[in-house]
Amino acid sequence: MNTVFVEPSLHEKVFVTFPIAIFVSPTHHGCTVGHRWIFLLVWRYLFPKKHFGTFFTWMSTAGIAAGVALLMIVLSIMNGFDTHIAEKLIQINGAIKIIARRSVTQDEDFIERIRRLPHVKAITPYVAGISMMQVGERVALPKCLGLEVETAGLVLPLERFLTKGSLNGLKDGAWVSEALAHECGLDVGDTFELYSPLALEAMRKEELLLPREVTVAGLFKTGWAEADRSTVLLPLELSQELYALSDNVHGFSVEADRHYLGEVCREINRLLPPGLVAYTWNTLNADFLYILKLEKAMCFFVLLFVVAVAAFSMSSGLMSAVVRKRRELALLRTWGATRTDLSLLFGLQSLLLGFLGLLTGFAAAAVILHERNAIVRGLTGWLLPKDALWNFYDVETLPAVWDRQDMLWIALLTLVMTLLASLLPIGRMYKLPLVQSLRRG
Repeated sequence: MNTVFVEPSLHEKVFVTFPIAIFVSPTHHGCTVGHRWIFLLVWRYLFPKKHFGTFFTWMSTAGIAAGVALLMIVLSIMNGFDTHIAEKLIQINGAIKIIARRSVTQDEDFIERIRRLPHVKAITPYVAGISMMQVGERVALPKCLGLEVETAGLVLPLERFLTKGSLNGLKDGAWVSEALAHECGLDVGDTFELYSPLALEAMRKEELLLPREVTVAGLFKTGWAEADRSTVLLPLELSQELYALSDNVHGFSVEADRHYLGEVCREINRLLPPGLVAYTWNTLNADFLYILKLEKAMCFFVLLFVVAVAAFSMSSGLMSAVVRKRRELALLRTWGATRTDLSLLFGLQSLLLGFLGLLTGFAAAAVILHERNAIVRGLTGWLLPKDALWNFYDVETLPAVWDRQDMLWIALLTLVMTLLASLLPIGRMYKLPLVQSLRRG
């Protein structure tokens, strides 16, 4: 029987890893445990006895957690703003818009057929165009939107937009956006002159088309800068007179169940005569929504590098561990462990650290997002005038929406990057002459 002498410097290593040898040794009757010893050793390396983790364990976890939390917070807030913007677009234009190439008549039978479609809640006609308004010496070119007061409130949240005045006042007067009213010095009860776009054509014919004097019946604010900058809401009859439409309109806005907009839009298009086309709100704003998605994708791509840096910083720690523990690795080799087993040892360490970083990062993101409004109010109160941010974005609280798909992508890519980061220490281990390490003092 051959006798194997173990150097004194290895005695401590032997006693530490001896229980592992029972599982590794192919001659032991308990070898059916397979690779369970790898999981035990992974846990011993990251969480030694009498120590709740090593400095390397928690620094690696903290780095990955910081990247995951940052990704989740930014994406959740962007999702919140996307949802907020989508809601504003629907509130301003309606869920579905029927646009006419030319003005069309208000056919009651046609309107009733659309109203009876499944998932359709309401329909209202509109007239839209540009006019010139004059207040003393001030002149503006607002977008005018003529609405039927009786049905418009069923499609558009007019009461929510109104900041001063009354809803019934729109039957006899006009609603002016707050920004335009401030620019022209208007308030409820004031009057202004509104010129028809047809006045230019009348001048060519040497005719005089007098402006209409309109009373300000209310002020409104939608929260959408483009609409609030320069918009006037008028009674439908007055808009038809301004554009010489008789009883015709420019289109219809439809309110429907948000879960069936595509289906409802297709059904409406089947009923529409030539010259009329129905669009959902996201089709009308496809370019703008694409930009929002592109911004989110770029943020995800850029912030993902934070996780990548943390993962490869962890890799450098594992590489140093390979060098420090090369004699232990050599001892495991003599007990029957293969290089594949040792590769799995470091790969599982990386995955475990990545998993711990994911859990910690998601938990930190949940806490920060829960307290996001207090944090932002503290920062804006210190850096900006009070409520400046809220007034600019027209939100009472910072919106945030958790998306399961975002979480799955973050989890998947984080674990993939941590696993790829383990390839460097594994490659380093393959280059080390492990057997010769036992002969060194």
